[in-house]
Amino acid sequence: MTKTIMIVDDSQDDIELMEIALKASGHEVKTRVATRGETALKYLRDGEDKPVLILLDLKIPGMSGVDLLRKIRADARFNEIPVVVVTSSSLPMDEDNAYAAGSNGYLLKAMDLKKFNKDIKSLLDRWVPN
Repeated sequence: MTKTIMIVDDSQDDIELMEIALKASGHEVKTRVATRGETALKYLRDGEDKPVLILLDLKIPGMSGVDLLRKIRADARFNEIPVVVVTSSSLPMDEDNAYAAGSNGYLLKAMDLKKFNKDIKSLLDRWVPN
């Protein structure tokens, strides 16, 4: 059965890299993409295709990734969905803020596609049921 992964990121290049890595993972998944936090919340609240995992960038237009994460965790309808921050920020403060807001993981966007594919596969192996 195909599972839905929500990608919340405003960079088309990063979205494409995540989709490539998801396809290469061996898991049967499809993606739902939101480029803004408000759009991601709308998708979640509409209840269609509830994702089994959310991959969230911190730096998105409008509502920040941390603010979106707080809203997800505050809503009983979807607060149990694993959320992994996938970001280019290696600042300890950003990582601390993400975990404090309820992130299940923190993954740096790798410049090495093989490493990134391996990291995404590891995430799916851990968070996406077969």
